[in-house]
Amino acid sequence: MGQEHITTILKNAISMERLHHAYLFTGPRGIGKTSTARIFSKALNCEKGPSVKPCNACSTCKEITSGSSMDVIEIDGASNRGIDEIRNLRETVKFSPSKGRFKIYIIDEVHMLTTEAFNALLKTLEEPPLHVKFIFATTEPHKVPATILSRCQRFDFRRIQIKDIIAKLHEVSKVEHLNIDEDAFLYIAKASDGSMRDAEGILDQIASFSKGKVHLKDVIDSLGMIDQETLFRSAELIINKDTKAGIHLVDEILNSGRDTKQFLLELLEHFRNIMIVKSGIVSDEIICLPKDSIGRVKKQADSLSQGDVFYIISIISNGLRMIKQLMPERIVFELSIVKLTSRDSIASIEEMLLKLHAPSGANVSEPPKPVSSHPVYQEKNFFKKIMPVAEKKLPGTSNPASADSTEAQGSADINRVKDAWPILVKAMAVKKMSISSYLAEGEPDSVKGSTIIIGFPKDLNFHREVLEEKQNKDAIEQALSQIMDMPVKMSFIPTDRKQKEPAIDTNEIKNGLKAKEPVIDSALNIFGGRIFRTTKNN
Repeated sequence: MGQEHITTILKNAISMERLHHAYLFTGPRGIGKTSTARIFSKALNCEKGPSVKPCNACSTCKEITSGSSMDVIEIDGASNRGIDEIRNLRETVKFSPSKGRFKIYIIDEVHMLTTEAFNALLKTLEEPPLHVKFIFATTEPHKVPATILSRCQRFDFRRIQIKDIIAKLHEVSKVEHLNIDEDAFLYIAKASDGSMRDAEGILDQIASFSKGKVHLKDVIDSLGMIDQETLFRSAELIINKDTKAGIHLVDEILNSGRDTKQFLLELLEHFRNIMIVKSGIVSDEIICLPKDSIGRVKKQADSLSQGDVFYIISIISNGLRMIKQLMPERIVFELSIVKLTSRDSIASIEEMLLKLHAPSGANVSEPPKPVSSHPVYQEKNFFKKIMPVAEKKLPGTSNPASADSTEAQGSADINRVKDAWPILVKAMAVKKMSISSYLAEGEPDSVKGSTIIIGFPKDLNFHREVLEEKQNKDAIEQALSQIMDMPVKMSFIPTDRKQKEPAIDTNEIKNGLKAKEPVIDSALNIFGGRIFRTTKNN
């Protein structure tokens, strides 16, 4: 099933009599590698063949089907992996087949053979008798020596598509007279992860779950999956930034016996669906959900910006990594939910800039325009569009024409740089918060042509070293070039300027947090932290 790119080649090889002496079938588990090898063997040895469609009625086909054929030998590479077994194989290949045209050796999990066994097999594989065919199957082809690979025709099997698995499950259910909800097939196909064998095994398990009709809830409970309603409810409280409800949700999920990793994986897939919908795609072939659920996903997608979705996916992915590092699952789960429900809107950077440069009392209702995907130096970008007032009122410039002439000469203006600096710090916070924090400690010092000199206190050498790293510096230069709409370079130097000190009374802020932001206050107490700086949104 779903391997037409392989079956077509094998059919043509049989009909054109262009058979190779060794084949290597690779791919994930349960997608038909060994089954294809058996069918191929029947096609070659069928009494009415060789035929692209074996009859399945002759004695040879029946023997291969039952596994009793003397001419088709299946070897488990995991159990017979030593040199002695391969030496026995070398002794038997010289004998002609007893009934069929070919003596066919199917070695499953061939990558499990030892190096000595591969070396013993090499000579036979290189110059086999004309009546011998080898078919190797493996899930890890990278473990097979190159000398073996070079002597085989390799066929890479693909994961089976969900729609094909669902179609096959319908066929099996009809033959077995199973009464199962239509939506249940989708969950079984998703749980199988592209493996038809796993899908059939799950179907068999579900069939034993209930004597009557099997409902979707029975399938979800049996597989330990998360129902769609819980995922939509979770996404809703994340959208509404309801931290209290989020903590209760964590307790509900864990008390129900659900697996934390499984929940985060399915929540990650839910926001992946939201990301796809925001890209303008609502196909049920790409989003594996019923059509009514896709409509609900679209409604939730309208409540989030693209930046919000990227941030949420990043937080969930980080939570999964922390669980993989054997951190306490409950704490990781709660931390992820608190982060997701306590976030600031990522999409608001452009909106804040609009408000920042709009006339006092003006109502800014125009949504930010998307960032151009073209190179920054060839087209205007959204920073140019959201900073028209700032460019017209830059200190030290007489009119917009003088700024344009400065750009034409490839020289930046220090006043423009200072106006762009806080915007750069906020923009970098979206990409990498640590880089933004380091930049915030620096200040534009001077400009030399298109190179902008940024000064840091002498005791912040670490900040400068991190920012000087090529990948960080390139990202900062690219962002500032977009903001200023001209190519710029940056240089970080030490200065005599003192390190910035908090200009607020942290005790007063901390006391205020106890009433307004209990989560932040709890974090300070748990981790023994202190408030270093606060900022206020205009």
